[in-house]
Amino acid sequence: MNTKVTLTIVAVWFLLLGTFNFVHAQQPQIPTLQVCNSTKVKGKATIKIDSRKDAVSSGTFTVIIDVTCNPGGVGYPDGTLEIKNVSMSDSIAKGTITAVTFEQVTSTGKHSPTIYLNGRCKVGEISGCRFWMTIADNKRADQREGTPDVVGFLVFDGTGKRVAYGTGPVAEGDIQVAPSSN
Repeated sequence: MNTKVTLTIVAVWFLLLGTFNFVHAQQPQIPTLQVCNSTKVKGKATIKIDSRKDAVSSGTFTVIIDVTCNPGGVGYPDGTLEIKNVSMSDSIAKGTITAVTFEQVTSTGKHSPTIYLNGRCKVGEISGCRFWMTIADNKRADQREGTPDVVGFLVFDGTGKRVAYGTGPVAEGDIQVAPSSN
């Protein structure tokens, strides 16, 4: 047999052997600890993203939220979250996305409090629905000038396929995030 062919076969054999050994050697990952801090978020707002508008989508979604966490109480986040009237290009899920459980609710900041949430959701026939959301409370509803509140969300199905997403400024309404010393 040709020396070059023999070396190639041996090299491929070692690569395959190494690959299978690494696969077996991987350790299961322990998820990060998800402890919420004492916080509250409440409000209703419509977000408009011009770049997500097309012939069939308005480029908007509405968030209705009332979520709290009191680590000294039950220690788990609780409340309601709906992402309604999702009408954005490049999103499979349209209509209403409803949070079923909250796994993480953490806020930070005093002057522009920001909250991060994630959990399980339901939307249409999507199975394994998971959501992530962040909300930055940049101004009160009674302020006309200044930086608007910003809301962003991401939704995946059980296979990891993105079904909806969007991040943009509040065009109408207000969401209040409790200030935090964190």
